[in-house]
Amino acid sequence: MTFELKSSGATQATIGPFSRGARAVRAHLAIVKDPDGGFSVIVLNLPGCGSCGESEEEAITNVREAVKGVVESYDDDGLDVPWVDTMTDEDIPEGAKLKWIMVNV
Repeated sequence: MTFELKSSGATQATIGPFSRGARAVRAHLAIVKDPDGGFSVIVLNLPGCGSCGESEEEAITNVREAVKGVVESYDDDGLDVPWVDTMTDEDIPEGAKLKWIMVNV
């Protein structure tokens, strides 16, 4: 597996010899339990990207699809994905659970 730094806050990977053009990106999640039940997920290193679900697992599954859609949209338009550095606590909701995930795009 080969890794290369795409831009601040995101790593891209080329995955194996049988998946030409396939890549994975790292998404930094803030997971928040909603007061009325369910979960919301914000992608801290991809502005404007997030999702929700009835359970934490469903919310993470849904946010994977959201990340994939956003990245594909930027790719289709020939634009760089606006990854951001998530080293500060400014945008992290209070009480959020933080998690990094890999998303195949």
